[in-house]
Amino acid sequence: MGFMDNVKGFAAKVGSAVENGAKSVSDNSKKMAEKSKVKREISQLETEMNNAYLAIGKKYFELHSASPEADYEESVNTILKDTERIEKFRLLLASMEDKQPCSGCGAEVSRGQKFCDKCGAKVEFAEAPIIEGFNDQSAAVVDVAAEVVEEEAAPSPAFCSGCGAALDAGVKFCDKCGTKVE
Repeated sequence: MGFMDNVKGFAAKVGSAVENGAKSVSDNSKKMAEKSKVKREISQLETEMNNAYLAIGKKYFELHSASPEADYEESVNTILKDTERIEKFRLLLASMEDKQPCSGCGAEVSRGQKFCDKCGAKVEFAEAPIIEGFNDQSAAVVDVAAEVVEEEAAPSPAFCSGCGAALDAGVKFCDKCGTKVE
């Protein structure tokens, strides 16, 4: 055995080691890709299950909120209480923005309007709601409406045929007298 035989043997061993290493890396990459695919599938199925649980809960609430079973009474009462608080917060926010929903159609109506410009209903602005634990301390209550400085509206080219008030573009009813805009 000569020197060349030793070099050839060493080269064969190195080549074999490189080949085995590459095969091992390839196998590990495939295994990791498959594991990742399985994990994604599990996550997707869990998301679908959670959405189904949520749908069941909403349906139960819709059907039984008036008289829930004892096991669900606390959760149903929490949902009812939180729904009421959310509505009060929405009204408070609208009040802070000098707006409120129309009682006739639900459209947003600005303070100063006497009639809804979408449906013509008479508008009566309510006071900002008092929300327990949020703005119920007398020192913290701020009458947002009293602090409002009315801005002058830009002149509008259209005027109401009933009272002569300037009309904003796109309104269907005069917000001062309720006359339908032609």
